[in-house]
Amino acid sequence: MNSAERLHVDRVARLRCCVGVRFGGCTGREHVHHVAEGSGKRSWFSIAKLCDGHHEGPIGLHSGTKAFIRRFRPPGDSEYGLVVWTNEDLARLDLERGRAP
Repeated sequence: MNSAERLHVDRVARLRCCVGVRFGGCTGREHVHHVAEGSGKRSWFSIAKLCDGHHEGPIGLHSGTKAFIRRFRPPGDSEYGLVVWTNEDLARLDLERGRAP
């Protein structure tokens, strides 16, 4: 991981669960989740913050991606919408701290 990737991961790690910010219902500890299709190479810039419940719980992403997408309707009706929400949360954090995104 290079320094730009590390900086991005560290910033995302400080966020709350991107689903919980919008819908509540978070349970357990929070994780940085890689968003990718199949078993291809993962990017450290394609990550989202998820709690246990929204990551691996009964209504979580890993309990059924299609059902998760139907339930929470992230942008683009895709797992990549979680990256959009995460980036929105990062921009909001920057604005709250008086920094330009």
